Amino acid sequence: DAWARTKPNGWKLSIVGPDELGHLAELKRHVEKLSLERHVRFLSPVDGQAKNDTYCGADLFILPTHSENFGISVAEALAYELPVVTTTGTPWQGLLERNCGWWVEASVDGIAEALADATAKSSSELAAMGKGGREWMKSDFSWDSVASQLTQCYEWLLGKGPSPDCVRLD
Repeated sequence: DAWARTKPNGWKLSIVGPDELGHLAELKRHVEKLSLERHVRFLSPVDGQAKNDTYCGADLFILPTHSENFGISVAEALAYELPVVTTTGTPWQGLLERNCGWWVEASVDGIAEALADATAKSSSELAAMGKGGREWMKSDFSWDSVASQLTQCYEWLLGKGPSPDCVRLD
């Protein structure tokens, strides 16, 4: 519905993933109802090189959801230098803080507003946002960063250091 409301000129929406509980047929009927058949395509789940190609062929990643504990696909998209549109049901408010995406209300209005903003940006603006997202993933979620945080936690638990920034005591 948000895509139909926005109707971004020159953009195509790819919906990638498994057909869970027969929802694919329902989605296809809804796309037809909205007359979006030429603007929306459905892809089966991808992995390996096909997954790489799918991310590399995209300009934007969208994950609307009511609840995600982390949403690894968001981290993957950011690592591929894609700006992200996701909803406040995810823990990705850092998208706003780091200017690498949109973290909006899980509603048609919220998503449509983000899509309108994202698809109005130039390719260089989106690329800059994507680069910022990749830097964020490298600084906070790389193996080196996570290992360092884990070491700090163990040192703290053993009484050999202060509470690390990654630990919330509220």
